[in-house]
Amino acid sequence: MDFLFQFAALFSAITWASSGAILKTIKFNKYFSFPFFEACISFVIMIIVILLWGEWNSILNENFDSYLFFSIAAFISCVGTVCYVIGIQKTSIGVVFTIASSSNVLVALLSDIFLNSVRHSALVLLGAFLVLSGILLMNIKSFTSHEKQRIIGVIGGIIAGSMWGIAVFFNDRALIDGSVLNGTLIRAIVSMITLTLASYIFRQKIERIIERIQFIKILSAGSLITISSLFWFISLDYTSGSLTAMFGSTSPIFAIIFGYFFLKEKIYKLEYLSILLAFVGIMIIIFFKS
Repeated sequence: MDFLFQFAALFSAITWASSGAILKTIKFNKYFSFPFFEACISFVIMIIVILLWGEWNSILNENFDSYLFFSIAAFISCVGTVCYVIGIQKTSIGVVFTIASSSNVLVALLSDIFLNSVRHSALVLLGAFLVLSGILLMNIKSFTSHEKQRIIGVIGGIIAGSMWGIAVFFNDRALIDGSVLNGTLIRAIVSMITLTLASYIFRQKIERIIERIQFIKILSAGSLITISSLFWFISLDYTSGSLTAMFGSTSPIFAIIFGYFFLKEKIYKLEYLSILLAFVGIMIIIFFKS
């Protein structure tokens, strides 16, 4: 079972991608609306899970350092999400996501090497390179389009990925004495507060949910992201931050696959190659990780 837990970030990427397939069918006029709804859904789900598991007392009795590090990580991650949202408003989502994913893995990797004394073999690093190459290839048209890329969008992607990578380090520290359930709960609480403030600062008022079908889709997508977050924390608890970031970055590859099967979207030649590269990279990391 411990062996499977080490690859929970892959399940996290899969559930995250499946939520994206649902989100593609929902139209939001304000960028902060769904992240806020997702945080609220996650909060409710985690309260229910903690009560059913009977873990409330153990969570309340966790040491101060765990709460502090989880809160710092959640805030930094949410700032990264805000920068990501700003970035995709300024330039192509493919450009921003590729830059953010690369920055995330790079910062998490450097944190492991210089702060956690974690060393990876050359083959694992090759696997990570192939995964990121697959993501780049998938979004290559965004980089080669004739549209002038706005520097603010690129900077937004760099900051977003860097913030997510730094958050990995603080979450890793929190999990030394903290629990996966508490980490997921604090992420939801801090996200709700931060996104509420961000919506006012950037004048992106949270939308109201009017239609029943929209509510069901938001609830489904939000629940899947909550499950994704739980898997992500489990992975980080059982393996290094850089490996968690490497596996977690594969979500857009799975999104293409879900889009093909459930939304009848076409897969083009470059996307087939990007999927192949990413899966070869994943296999190399799995078989040659220390």
